[in-house]
Amino acid sequence: MHSLIDEKMVERIRTTGHAVVDVPNRTDILDSLGLPWDRPAQNVVIMGCQNLRLLPDSLQAFSRILRRSGMDFTFLGREYCCGNYLYRPAIQAKDDSAMAECRSLSREFIGLNMEQARKLGARRMVLFCSPCYPIYRHAFPEEDIVFYPQAIAEALGSMAPLHWERNIDYYAGCYRLHRAFAPVPMDLQSTNNVLGQIAGLDIHRISAPSCCFKPEGLSHMIGNVRTDCMVHICTGCYFQALNHMPGDRGVKVMMLPEFVEAAMAASGE
Repeated sequence: MHSLIDEKMVERIRTTGHAVVDVPNRTDILDSLGLPWDRPAQNVVIMGCQNLRLLPDSLQAFSRILRRSGMDFTFLGREYCCGNYLYRPAIQAKDDSAMAECRSLSREFIGLNMEQARKLGARRMVLFCSPCYPIYRHAFPEEDIVFYPQAIAEALGSMAPLHWERNIDYYAGCYRLHRAFAPVPMDLQSTNNVLGQIAGLDIHRISAPSCCFKPEGLSHMIGNVRTDCMVHICTGCYFQALNHMPGDRGVKVMMLPEFVEAAMAASGE
């Protein structure tokens, strides 16, 4: 194995599915949130390493939206990390051979999730984790793999039209690191399709000239918020905004599913 790749992490993913240690029991979390797992379904939702325990409200909102539309979905009782944490040293060193091995490992790990999905009769994988999305799409370009806003857009398409007179800030993110993982563009159009189905919205789109994990990028993101509601689709950007937004500004930072559910409630859905 290449010297830039963490062998212990590789073995941990192979044996437990987790990239990091001390991860809470996955099925206990799924049960506590009332989320379905390992049941036959057309769609398998892939959460990524940390999101299941860090974003319970967003996940429940996402699940309620899909259920409301009648979409058939399930989570996995054991989900194998795609290995994106393995890539960092190789990206920093710009080592092509290490990157090639990382991508081979990702195909192995993702393949374990694909195998489970097939056994459940799934035809599609819905990626909630933005770093996972390009890695999955690059590893299995022939498979039906979508970013989660696509599922929300489809769900809204089967419901009554939404209308909410609201001003919001939308920060799509930069995805520079994601492009380093794999040469697959992020799907940003599906979020536009979601927001386009909510009549009355006035959307201020905040650009991302620099990553929000850099001081200048964070300052740009926070400094350009104009409204009291900020919407995100990337979990990393969401937590940066949530953790650094001054409390006295009164800004509600939301992931897309929470915002969509709020719009449904405002529309009487």
